[in-house]
Amino acid sequence: MLYITIAMGVNNEELAIKMEKLQEYETRIRNERRFVDIKPYSHNIITLNLTMIEDLEIEGISGLDIIKKYNLDSLGW
Repeated sequence: MLYITIAMGVNNEELAIKMEKLQEYETRIRNERRFVDIKPYSHNIITLNLTMIEDLEIEGISGLDIIKKYNLDSLGW
Protein backbone atom coordinates (compact mmCIF):
# COMPACT_ATOMS: atom_id res chain seq x y z
CA MET A 1 0.00 0.00 0.00
CA LEU A 2 1.37 3.33 -1.01
CA TYR A 3 0.19 6.53 0.58
CA ILE A 4 1.37 10.03 -0.04
CA THR A 5 0.58 12.29 2.86
CA ILE A 6 1.20 15.89 3.67
CA ALA A 7 2.43 16.12 7.24
CA MET A 8 2.01 19.56 8.74
CA GLY A 9 3.33 19.95 12.25
CA VAL A 10 3.80 16.20 12.66
CA ASN A 11 7.21 14.70 13.26
CA ASN A 12 8.36 11.64 11.33
CA GLU A 13 8.09 9.31 14.30
CA GLU A 14 4.47 10.27 14.95
CA LEU A 15 3.64 9.89 11.26
CA ALA A 16 5.30 6.47 11.16
CA ILE A 17 3.20 5.33 14.12
CA LYS A 18 0.03 6.61 12.46
CA MET A 19 0.88 4.86 9.18
CA GLU A 20 1.55 1.61 11.04
CA LYS A 21 -1.85 1.91 12.74
CA LEU A 22 -3.48 2.66 9.39
CA GLN A 23 -2.07 -0.55 7.92
CA GLU A 24 -3.27 -2.50 10.95
CA TYR A 25 -6.81 -1.11 10.63
CA GLU A 26 -6.87 -1.77 6.88
CA THR A 27 -5.79 -5.37 7.44
CA ARG A 28 -8.67 -5.85 9.86
CA ILE A 29 -11.11 -4.35 7.36
CA ARG A 30 -9.76 -6.51 4.53
CA ASN A 31 -10.05 -9.65 6.69
CA GLU A 32 -13.58 -8.90 7.91
CA ARG A 33 -14.96 -7.76 4.55
CA ARG A 34 -15.50 -11.31 3.31
CA PHE A 35 -17.55 -12.16 6.41
CA VAL A 36 -20.12 -9.34 6.18
CA ASP A 37 -23.61 -10.88 6.47
CA ILE A 38 -22.01 -14.25 7.28
CA LYS A 39 -20.42 -13.82 10.71
CA PRO A 40 -22.07 -11.73 13.39
CA TYR A 41 -20.42 -8.40 14.21
CA SER A 42 -18.20 -8.28 11.11
CA HIS A 43 -19.93 -5.06 10.00
CA ASN A 44 -19.40 -3.59 13.49
CA ILE A 45 -15.69 -4.42 13.36
CA ILE A 46 -15.36 -2.73 9.97
CA THR A 47 -17.24 0.35 11.14
CA LEU A 48 -15.06 0.64 14.25
CA ASN A 49 -11.89 0.39 12.19
CA LEU A 50 -13.16 3.04 9.76
CA THR A 51 -13.81 5.30 12.75
CA MET A 52 -10.31 4.67 14.09
CA ILE A 53 -8.86 5.57 10.67
CA GLU A 54 -10.75 8.87 10.81
CA ASP A 55 -9.44 9.46 14.34
CA LEU A 56 -5.84 9.14 13.11
CA GLU A 57 -6.34 12.45 11.28
CA ILE A 58 -3.83 11.70 8.54
CA GLU A 59 -3.98 14.38 5.87
CA GLY A 60 -5.26 12.95 2.60
CA ILE A 61 -6.59 9.68 4.04
CA SER A 62 -10.14 9.23 5.28
CA GLY A 63 -12.61 6.50 6.00
CA LEU A 64 -14.32 7.31 2.71
CA ASP A 65 -11.09 6.52 0.85
CA ILE A 66 -10.97 3.12 2.53
CA ILE A 67 -14.64 2.48 1.74
CA LYS A 68 -13.91 3.09 -1.93
CA LYS A 69 -10.64 1.14 -1.87
CA TYR A 70 -12.29 -2.03 -0.55
CA ASN A 71 -15.61 -1.51 -2.38
CA LEU A 72 -17.48 -1.39 0.92
CA ASP A 73 -20.18 0.80 -0.61
CA SER A 74 -21.51 -2.33 -2.36
CA LEU A 75 -22.00 -3.84 1.10
CA GLY A 76 -23.92 -0.87 2.50
CA TRP A 77 -21.34 1.64 3.71
